[in-house]
Amino acid sequence: MCGWFSETGKTLHVMLFVLITLRHKDPVIWVVIRARLVYSLRSFSARDKVSGTVLSFTSTEPSLLQYPCNDGDPWGRPSPALYLGQKVFLSTDGFETSLLPLTIPSELEIPNASVSAAAFVKKDQLVMVINGRVYLYIFRAGEEEWLPVQGINFLVTKLSNTHCCYPGQDPACQAISMTIFAYETGHSVSKSHIFRSEDGGHTFTALKLSPELQGVLLGVYNFVSLSQTGLLINHTHSGGEGKGEGAYFSYTGSNMSHMYSHSSMGFNLKSTGGHDVQGIQHPYLWGFTILWTKDTLLISSSNGLLVEPVIVQTREFSRTSLPFPGGGLCHVAISNTEIAALTQDHQIFHGSLDMVSTIMVQLEEGNSSQKGLCNAALMFDKVGMLTVLSPIPTNSSWAYNFQKCTLNVQLLIMEFWPPLQDCPVEILKGHFHNKIHYIDMHQKLNFSATFVPKPGTGAFPVVTVSNPHVLGFWAQITEDGYTYDGNTKYSLYMQLLQQYFSGMADPHFSDTFPSGGMSILTVDIPNKGPSCIDMQPLSALINVGCPPTKHIKVFKNTTACSKGLFNQGMLQDNFTYTISHNLYDPHFLATPQLGQSDLEVLYKYNKLGCPLLLYYDTPWLPILELWENDAFVEHVSADFVVFEVNGMYNYDYLLTAAEANCISQPQNWTALIQKQDSPNPHTAWSRMNYESCKNHDGPKLVSPSAKYQILGQNEKNKIIFSHYNGFYIFEAIVVDKLYSYCELSATVSVYVTGALPKSYIHAWITLTAFLTVILIAVLMGYLLHKLSLMKKSPKVKCVTFC
Repeated sequence: MCGWFSETGKTLHVMLFVLITLRHKDPVIWVVIRARLVYSLRSFSARDKVSGTVLSFTSTEPSLLQYPCNDGDPWGRPSPALYLGQKVFLSTDGFETSLLPLTIPSELEIPNASVSAAAFVKKDQLVMVINGRVYLYIFRAGEEEWLPVQGINFLVTKLSNTHCCYPGQDPACQAISMTIFAYETGHSVSKSHIFRSEDGGHTFTALKLSPELQGVLLGVYNFVSLSQTGLLINHTHSGGEGKGEGAYFSYTGSNMSHMYSHSSMGFNLKSTGGHDVQGIQHPYLWGFTILWTKDTLLISSSNGLLVEPVIVQTREFSRTSLPFPGGGLCHVAISNTEIAALTQDHQIFHGSLDMVSTIMVQLEEGNSSQKGLCNAALMFDKVGMLTVLSPIPTNSSWAYNFQKCTLNVQLLIMEFWPPLQDCPVEILKGHFHNKIHYIDMHQKLNFSATFVPKPGTGAFPVVTVSNPHVLGFWAQITEDGYTYDGNTKYSLYMQLLQQYFSGMADPHFSDTFPSGGMSILTVDIPNKGPSCIDMQPLSALINVGCPPTKHIKVFKNTTACSKGLFNQGMLQDNFTYTISHNLYDPHFLATPQLGQSDLEVLYKYNKLGCPLLLYYDTPWLPILELWENDAFVEHVSADFVVFEVNGMYNYDYLLTAAEANCISQPQNWTALIQKQDSPNPHTAWSRMNYESCKNHDGPKLVSPSAKYQILGQNEKNKIIFSHYNGFYIFEAIVVDKLYSYCELSATVSVYVTGALPKSYIHAWITLTAFLTVILIAVLMGYLLHKLSLMKKSPKVKCVTFC
């Protein structure tokens, strides 16, 4: 179908519209195929030498990586792509220009630089394993930089990552694309070294594996839509042919913190090439995983839980699976809806990814005389357009041109495979498609889709979720009128809810309740066949977790600014206040610290605003408000805790454990912070470690008089202040497990006033002095009265006597 150029070094630009003749049972059919040799207008010369060490690929078969998240490019520019062969080439224009081989600086790798694995992390960022060491390659704006990664202290051979290509700047989606695994294969699982990076390949951390796992490690996969990490293991470890028989996936939590709870069904993964198993994950997280060796092509639509061979239709055989025809596989590529394979004798097969059974049909009959010559790779340009790419060296320089043979797959299928069924659906659309949606605690989502089948096909959509442990749903189809052509139109209604609260599954089935998880909702037509490559399934990423725009605020009814105690200008002008050395504890243990000085605090008005005004003798219960984006949702009716961010501890709580009706010992700040290696009140108490004192299984209530430090649902408990005027900066943290998946916290400034200056004269001294004064006054009155009588008595007697 497409001629295969030999490496003659010709630099002539070739543009061919090839007329193809294929003889089958039907009459002769002519099809137009575009084949061309592309090169740069700029001429390269022998002086254009490469600097550094030239990269080469360790495998004998070439590979091609395309950055998958390019649908949102407003200019329609091709995705960056990396060709891995005898030389390595990086193209940002779809290999439409001549290229120099990619090199690494000689001070990093010399004299050889063999690439065993590569992965795109961003559009301008690659991670590569070169000579067993991992490097980060950044290329942007015509500049490039090579960085050795940190944290990997063993030689590795493989890389694995997946991309979240949903549009927007969702933080959870970005975190998925920044996660990458580096590991070695061919060793016992329990002894293998696996490293994970969560920052796009800059730093890695080693992962601990269970010693109970048996078998040989073949791969590590981030199954995001299952909220699991999957280890591909060969259980037999037999030599020679059939090393991969008995392969299976073992699953654990996404951070490998959980025990290995379940495994997939076993499947045959035959390979004459040892443990070199190639894996491809779908860029939209639908759960499609393709595994292939030289001898086997397998596919799973369920994140590896069920793996089946791809069914192949050739011109000689109606359907076959193993062994794969064509003398062994050279390269496999996928797009959003398509899969293609190239064999060693240059046969090309193409199929449509299907949730039930993927069928590939033969497009190119190949050339048996060229069997074993595998210098080409496959690349999808757009839907229905497949390019076979191979580099062509030039005699006069280091530069390489590229032969590109582009096949119109849809036209080939229609012309050469008339027995294939037509696409059974005319319309399948829904507004939820290609978006990320959140379900927080106790919430639901309602979606609808429109579906129009072709008359007589009997086709109907099927709704699936990739992670039923997290996401439950119900669906209903109803007739909804007719199209302009008179075909029946249907509406599909779906309601999605958290499985834990759905009432549709055993409670033990929902094992990810505290942390939530992700799942893909897919609406697709099963067994729709290769003719539906342009009919994309409807899909949405459902994150059962915290919506990124949800937050809380502390309600302020009266502020110190509104009462004239402060003004905004004063607080904005580098305002500071002083906390006495005997009122705060830098370790947040509410104990006096000896030898520390007074603390000067800069008031951050941009973050805190005007402080809430409180009176010291009035107990205070913070009122929390739940907001999403800029809209008020509700008042928070959940347990929460507070702490003073500067370590002040001259406040207390109104209730004791006994008064709060606790049946177990309640948690407190001091005990939780003491459990931390580095005291940090921002993380010491959260919804992940909160335990209610109403739990019968909690610790025994040994101190009923201990202060109850939880606020919220027990509205009787409040904060009480000491005889003090001044600022407090409180942070409130919602700790109720059943309220939200969000780590909800808010900071509020409080100004306490109304405490008159304390008198330093003791009351008993004052009373004694007062009584003494009264006693002296009485005695003085009595004595004066006596003296007055003594002065009057002689005169009276004299008069009487006379």
